Amino acid sequence: MTGHTIEEPARLGNLLLQAGIALIKSGAGSSRVITNLSRFANAYGYEANVDLGTRNISISLHQENRGNIFSGSKSIATLPGANFKVVTVISQLSWDVVEKKISLEESEKIINQVFDIPTYKRPVILLFTGIAGSAFCFTFGGNPLEMAITFLATVIGLFFKQEMVVKKYNPLMITYGSAVVAAAVIGICWKIGVENDLDHAFATSILFLIPGVLLINSIIDLIDGHIINGVDRGINAMLHAFSIAAGLATVLYIFKVL
Repeated sequence: MTGHTIEEPARLGNLLLQAGIALIKSGAGSSRVITNLSRFANAYGYEANVDLGTRNISISLHQENRGNIFSGSKSIATLPGANFKVVTVISQLSWDVVEKKISLEESEKIINQVFDIPTYKRPVILLFTGIAGSAFCFTFGGNPLEMAITFLATVIGLFFKQEMVVKKYNPLMITYGSAVVAAAVIGICWKIGVENDLDHAFATSILFLIPGVLLINSIIDLIDGHIINGVDRGINAMLHAFSIAAGLATVLYIFKVL
């Protein structure tokens, strides 16, 4: 065991719980969370046993000849979107604690500020997500008009999703409603005769809803042996995929395409 031992295990334990929750909420995989927290604890002279779920974390701190000297747990209700800036800050801090011998006070100050790390502003997210949707449409063979319609549908669908997230609706209902809204834009453009063939636009207008972080973390967790977390995330991702499909089916039915 390495590092500078501190005599405040409860203070360190609560800091690790806060850092763990920040990592979980920001989209970090199970192995990354456990590795970072264990590195923190070792740097301050303790061994951390971490029991991790997809919405909760339990930590116990141990030290040679003293047994269990801290136990605690925290949980969150839902999983917000990924914020890799937070993951990067905490990961870098865990290394700085080891290499630069950062004090516990400095670590607390940084961890307390991670929840205030801003994401990109909404107009920027809307703009570049719309551009990404248009690029996918082009990749799958869409023409310039389809790309423009895809951009519009993606922006409107994402704006609707952002509003529903702020109002804290059920995540699956948010995905379903956003898929309906985005696909409905395509359906309206088809109905009013803007373009007769909008297959590419229809297929790519909802790609912003694909739960990529959940899918990636699910596979990584399964490979790393975190089976329960991997299955949990995988099933969650499949439920979101089903919600997307249900949203598309609803629009197809409404516009009598089926």
